[in-house]
Amino acid sequence: MDTTDSNTSLSDSHLSRDQYLRVTEILYPFSGLQAINPDVVAYAAERGTKVHKICEAIMSGLGELGVDDETWGYVESFKKWWQDGKPIKELERRFWCDQWQITGQVDMIVDTPEGLAIVDIKTSSKPSKTWRAQGEAYYYLATQAGYDIQKIYFLHLNKHGKEPRLYEYKPDFSFFFACLAVFRHFYQKGTKAA
Repeated sequence: MDTTDSNTSLSDSHLSRDQYLRVTEILYPFSGLQAINPDVVAYAAERGTKVHKICEAIMSGLGELGVDDETWGYVESFKKWWQDGKPIKELERRFWCDQWQITGQVDMIVDTPEGLAIVDIKTSSKPSKTWRAQGEAYYYLATQAGYDIQKIYFLHLNKHGKEPRLYEYKPDFSFFFACLAVFRHFYQKGTKAA
């Protein structure tokens, strides 16, 4: 019998941080990825991880480690954006929010003329409607950790090595928290429907 009280405060439950909801897990039901063959999604995720690691090595000054035919275009696209370097404040940093029991990993925080900016690297075939909410979540998590974030960018790399597209989202978090509320109501295990 489920005795979970849907009105219980999140701070009343005692989860370890490794049990916190990941931002990407929260947004998955809204992504449309469920309609795509799981093998295709897994392959794209694996490719994205490889590209992220190569880009991280470039930003860390280690060079282009592990580039292959599959990742070459994305890496060339990234290098067009990175060509003059960027002042990096954080690289692949995970943030936690104990109040909401959520976590997210930011690809990078860079210093820009307008102030600190979150930059998230994307290798998908097209932009996702969830990017705004993902950026807002990262904004919230980073500002709660003391970063004065002024901009949110999603760097959409081109698989053919062309210039990447830079998408900018407003630093806010209301849309993400609406998604979080819907996720908790309809999708989170152990939550009783109202």
